[in-house]
Amino acid sequence: MTAHATSNRADMLKEEAIDWLIRLSAENCRAEDWLAFEKWRQQSPGHQAAYTEMASRMAWLERVAKSDIDTRHAALRYRPRQQQRAKPVTVRLATAATILFAIGVATFSSEGWYGSASYYQAARGGRETVKLADGSRLELNTDSAVKIRINHWQRSVELIKGEVYFSVVHDSAKPFIVTAGVGRSIDLGTEFNVYRQAEKVTIAVQEGRVRVEAKQNRELSASQVAAYDQTGEFISTPAKFNIKTATAWRRGKLIFDNRRLDDVLAEIGRYHNVSLKLSDLTLAHNKVSGTFFIERLEVNLAAIANSLNLAVRHQGNGEIVLAKR
Repeated sequence: MTAHATSNRADMLKEEAIDWLIRLSAENCRAEDWLAFEKWRQQSPGHQAAYTEMASRMAWLERVAKSDIDTRHAALRYRPRQQQRAKPVTVRLATAATILFAIGVATFSSEGWYGSASYYQAARGGRETVKLADGSRLELNTDSAVKIRINHWQRSVELIKGEVYFSVVHDSAKPFIVTAGVGRSIDLGTEFNVYRQAEKVTIAVQEGRVRVEAKQNRELSASQVAAYDQTGEFISTPAKFNIKTATAWRRGKLIFDNRRLDDVLAEIGRYHNVSLKLSDLTLAHNKVSGTFFIERLEVNLAAIANSLNLAVRHQGNGEIVLAKR
């Protein structure tokens, strides 16, 4: 592993350690949380070192917060009088107030080591756009969720579920890192799409470059794609890949080129509160090609059924079945 990759790994472990500190200090923290934390901490010496460092910083902050209560309270109430020479005690209070403010900014602001965290999601069938202060933009596809943390050393996004298109304003001093599953993607000045599914994560680059780090590393350029499985191993991707097809959802469309019927129904179903099924699993191997508008569920199903000589049957309870005629 390169020195750069090692540094990025250490930063990611610090982020995870901070999340554990927050989780374990919550009032509703359960015994299961502590067991999960211990399992995380025992994964490697790096995990233990990251947690020790972050816990030490937090303990220092707590000591500062608990010390000299009277002075801090007075400092927070302090307001300098105009046209008045500062007395020693006033200078002391003003200095204390400045130190407290600096600690807060250095620790809990978006520029601090701890940083600020936000959670965003898009409902099933919906889309959401998140604009960051630096000009970067996230477009969340249907049924997607992310957690964003920005601090003094990096901008990090955890893709909890679903699919997101990233338009990133590059900053070499503050890298933009997207974690999904057991791997992560690091912006090198680009626009790219990340799709997290149960069995794999797929990264497709629109323009610029992205470094994908899993069990191994790969650097992608415009129109290139990579995918890794649940263990972090890179897996094969379609020989014919089209970035416009992969991101057609941004234009309200789904484009399929000789795709299996079961895959097509799974993709269409992501956008609607229905369950799309096949009456016979042997139908799954049928191939579908075409462009479909996401919102037109019934029209899409009718077009697919007609092309494959199938029937569309509404079973009730939100279940639709494609069956042989």
